Amino acid sequence: MASFIVLFLTNCSFKTYETKPLIDEKIIDKIIAKDPDSPSFKAFLKNQGLNDDHLPINEWGLKELMLCALFFNPKIEIAKKEWDIAKIQEVISPIKAASSLGLETGRQPAGPFEESKNAIGLNITTLFETADKAKIREEKAINQSLVKRLELRKLAWDVRSDLTLNYIRYQQQLTNLQILRNEIKLQSEILNMVKKRKAQGLTSSIDSNFNQIELNKNIQKLNEEQYQLNDTKSKLAAIIGLSAEKFNTMRLATVNVDEQIESFNKILDDETKQQDIINLGLFNRIDLRIALAKYAVSESQLKLNIANQYPDIRFSPGYIFDYGVGRWLLGITSVIPTIAKNKYLVEEAKNLRDIEGLQIEKIQTSIVNDITKLRDNYTIAKDMVRKDSEDLSAATELESSIESKFHQGEIDRIELTQQKLITMQYKRRFYTNKIALLKIGFDFESILQQSLSSTIK
Repeated sequence: MASFIVLFLTNCSFKTYETKPLIDEKIIDKIIAKDPDSPSFKAFLKNQGLNDDHLPINEWGLKELMLCALFFNPKIEIAKKEWDIAKIQEVISPIKAASSLGLETGRQPAGPFEESKNAIGLNITTLFETADKAKIREEKAINQSLVKRLELRKLAWDVRSDLTLNYIRYQQQLTNLQILRNEIKLQSEILNMVKKRKAQGLTSSIDSNFNQIELNKNIQKLNEEQYQLNDTKSKLAAIIGLSAEKFNTMRLATVNVDEQIESFNKILDDETKQQDIINLGLFNRIDLRIALAKYAVSESQLKLNIANQYPDIRFSPGYIFDYGVGRWLLGITSVIPTIAKNKYLVEEAKNLRDIEGLQIEKIQTSIVNDITKLRDNYTIAKDMVRKDSEDLSAATELESSIESKFHQGEIDRIELTQQKLITMQYKRRFYTNKIALLKIGFDFESILQQSLSSTIK
């Protein structure tokens, strides 16, 4: 019997412990080694449907940056590991409790009537669970795995939303820098002309000082915008999981703002699709599905606590060879659960289930209110863009008229330059409000946690 146990243990596939110390240098090397041009990332891109015609990527748009984040972002890597653990629990949960095998032996000094001096015994203990506990545990594990899978999807969506926001902000800051540089150039020209007039006694120092102050303000704005641009670039690098050095080697594609706004307008201006938008949020949002999965987990826990009221039974058949006489034994044992404790555990599980149900109601209420608020903001932002477009057209037309008069010698250059500055300021305001309108479209997607264009037809 002893040789059988040794043989059984020898044939078992045991895992051995392996140390995996955290070494700062190796972690830093891993971060630096992340490269959008690496063969492993290119293989990943091909698995996602990009063919050789699109590789290597010359311009990185939102789609390409998101693929980069899915591959390199450490948060997504952690979430994938957590889901793997949950899937392992799915496998473990229905496995029955291990049986135990016991061996006893002894020896007694020989007496005059003993046929044998030796005693040996063998027993096996097996647990039989009642009330389908294993089935309930499996159900709970499946729902917990679903929660982790949905949390991974939610994290990927959050990364996409954060990436989109900073990508649009990056584009806006680039354009603001260009417009501000043009404004500063025009302001410098105006200031030089005012200074010349002052030297000739044609204007006062008040005009010169005023123009100098306005120029200084825009120079300060330019510096702030450059700082914010660098900050946004750092955020983009962190979101996609690359070092700043690697990110700076990537050329970002330019967003077609007008085309994207038009795409949102087709959906948001269509009255027949407004209920579809609300329904999409109320029934398909990822965090809502997570809440439903958590409710199912709490339901399984309640069933398990109720099942635990019923005691499990242990059968332990055995055989003893006792000094020349063989004896068969059958033992049945059970741990009687504490009635009061189980009563409170059941009540606790019911309350936790109620909380998960209220979480669903809370999310759905928030969705309706957020969509209503965002629709009002969309209407306001659209009106502002329309008015800015009219103001910019009027300023551009006036600039053309003044330029014509300048060429005819009716006015001097300073008036033309001042009007160009005014037109440039209208242009900056117009672009800023267009970006705000574009962001509202992406805010709708953020609330729905789905793409508008791919889900609302």
